[in-house]
Amino acid sequence: MTRLPLDFEAFHRMHRPVYIRWARMYLENHADAEDAVDCAFEQLLVSWPNVLTKESPAAYAWQVMKHRTIDAARARGRREALIDTTAFETTALRQAVDPIGQLEESISLYQAISGLPERQRDVAVLLYSYGLSPAEAADHLGITPAGVRSIARYARRSLREALGLTQEGHADDTH
Repeated sequence: MTRLPLDFEAFHRMHRPVYIRWARMYLENHADAEDAVDCAFEQLLVSWPNVLTKESPAAYAWQVMKHRTIDAARARGRREALIDTTAFETTALRQAVDPIGQLEESISLYQAISGLPERQRDVAVLLYSYGLSPAEAADHLGITPAGVRSIARYARRSLREALGLTQEGHADDTH
């Protein structure tokens, strides 16, 4: 049996848990998520020397994983499940005094997140749903922590607008 390149093994160990979580959110099934992520890693392994020549191997791998997940969803006749599952997995919902009110807020928030541009949506999910730090999100997306913070600022601004909130976080009563 051929041994995998050590740098590939390290990359796999670092990224697979987050990839599985993202794919599970999208596919709504853990086994399907593992299959999609495994296919992505197989694709990456086949071209690993080429992957390492990319400006950002992590950014390239993130896109490969997302495309494999989307392909798996389409093959199974599924739609994106971001709103359906993530809204129910928030810490705020588990700790809420008013779970129904929190659920309504969570659904509104995740509908707004699903309307964000792709890069902002990825950052929002990694930071706010998964609780990753900007540095951790940057590692998975293949960008700098400063880039993650900048994208997050734009995402928050877009979310405030989509939810009808002012900069202070209060409902905008000027309609």
